[in-house]
Amino acid sequence: MFERYFVLVLSVLNIQDGPRCRLNARTHFGEPLPVVLRNGRLLEPTDQWGNVDLENGERLTLSCEGAGTIVHPSATRQLATADIVCETGDNFNNNDWLSAPARFSLFRCVFPPAYVSETTNRTCYENHLVVEVGYRIEGTLYPVYESCFNNNTLNVIYSKYTQKPYNAYFQTRVDRPYFIDDGKYANVPVESLFSPGGQKNAVAKLVSSRIDTYITREQFLSRGHLAAKTDFPFAFGQRATFHYVNCAPQWYGFNSGNWNTLEVELRNRVNAAGYETIVYTGTFGVSQLTDIYGKRVDLYLFNDRNNNPVIPIPLYFYKVVYEPATTRGTAFVGINNPYYSPAEAKDLFFCRDVCRGNANFSWLIWRADSSSDGYAFCCTIPDFRNTVEHLPYFEVVGLLT
Repeated sequence: MFERYFVLVLSVLNIQDGPRCRLNARTHFGEPLPVVLRNGRLLEPTDQWGNVDLENGERLTLSCEGAGTIVHPSATRQLATADIVCETGDNFNNNDWLSAPARFSLFRCVFPPAYVSETTNRTCYENHLVVEVGYRIEGTLYPVYESCFNNNTLNVIYSKYTQKPYNAYFQTRVDRPYFIDDGKYANVPVESLFSPGGQKNAVAKLVSSRIDTYITREQFLSRGHLAAKTDFPFAFGQRATFHYVNCAPQWYGFNSGNWNTLEVELRNRVNAAGYETIVYTGTFGVSQLTDIYGKRVDLYLFNDRNNNPVIPIPLYFYKVVYEPATTRGTAFVGINNPYYSPAEAKDLFFCRDVCRGNANFSWLIWRADSSSDGYAFCCTIPDFRNTVEHLPYFEVVGLLT
């Protein structure tokens, strides 16, 4: 017990031996943060406490490409992309453009670097093309996550990314940028459609005068992240989540209720258990409301030029969390509609709820039977696949708890 406590104190205080550098996600990363590369990849913490350890002489690459030049009190040249070399603690050097040892926390961009989305040649469900979202630096794209995006109905099938123990210790005080669509929605006015007024107007066309019973001060539609902002440790990853290929209409009560609870508790659980996971966060089905004639109607935000409905309001949001090392995984599912009765919601549970009454999931403190927070349940991945066929195949031998 004493040894574990001592190690924890050392980690929190950033105490280390030998000439090396240690940066912590909570204390050493300022804003607007450059994109940071290490060994040709986006920077990641090296331990579960959000620390980045580097050996003396090890290099990082900083980039403000598209956002001006790198700003630092010790800078002698204006460069958009440049290397820095670990000296000790949080001090770095590079005589080519720094006049003195430079504290890492003072590196800035003039503006936040711009993230982009690029369609790949890789395919996902029903031959839709995978979209990568990240940063292009000196001609190379460094992806933060990928999206399986349906170009026909203009909805995200799922976003795929990794979640590791360090994700619980993310950089804080990162401003939320505006969502971008980067041309992925063609001529559809996605920004106005996803605004509160735009979503209300879209639903009003479907339910007519009943709209004010559905869209209220407590319940309205919001921009629902799939990969959450704070599912990424540093500012450059967090900003990249604000893309419409990572977003779907989500009822606010669910967004701030059980969906938020799942995001927070899952990060904490992955940290405590030491899991290294792949996460598929996606949508499935189309939500419905009752119109003035008593008929349930499917909810979409727009009709395209051929009068086909696009941008569905999903019935389900889910997170499939999979640990490749142990081939274990679990599907967490929420119903994106506060207007179903408990009996109606129960009929929408398409698997046996493996979290309910299971002590192994005591870490998950959502209110699974609350309509306002979003009805919620869990599935084994094989059971989940029986209904949600778009999840890619991977071997699963048991539940990840």
